[in-house]
Amino acid sequence: MPLNDVMEEYRSKLKLINDISIKPEIKAKKIKKALRKYCSEEKLESEEVLMLVDNTLLRSAKQGMIITSEMLYSFSEISGKFSIRLNDINSVSPQVRKVLGNAQLGIVVNDKFFISLPGMTENSNFIRDYIEWEGVFFRQELTPAIVYFSIFLHKILDCKLVLEKESDPGKPPWYNN
Repeated sequence: MPLNDVMEEYRSKLKLINDISIKPEIKAKKIKKALRKYCSEEKLESEEVLMLVDNTLLRSAKQGMIITSEMLYSFSEISGKFSIRLNDINSVSPQVRKVLGNAQLGIVVNDKFFISLPGMTENSNFIRDYIEWEGVFFRQELTPAIVYFSIFLHKILDCKLVLEKESDPGKPPWYNN
């Protein structure tokens, strides 16, 4: 089943997370900014973007994540720029890392790459119910939004979901630019 069809199944649940926009409801201006920031080396067209996660406080989409039918792209000042083929994602793990003493929500991909997603703070009972229906129990320090988004990625990518707290990842930055 094509990825955009699978995303459609999750649309109503993912709409509970304010940072997430799914095609065709992604604003063109946001896509253009995101493509410039996260995918500047690629020749991507706006139509290829299936999902946008906007991590910015003012909703500018200058930091966040994009999913296309083949790739995941992300960028933040904390995590740097990162891209990976969806087929190469073996695991996702919701985690909290410390940045200058502050908790930073994110997802670790393949036990290596940290995607900073600080805006995923929603704590609705609906999201908690969806997580329980999936049979997942999560650590108190994580938010229901980051856990549910990780479950979503696990399901659509058919990869491992790691819920255990990671060992000390060291100090930021967690990238090599």
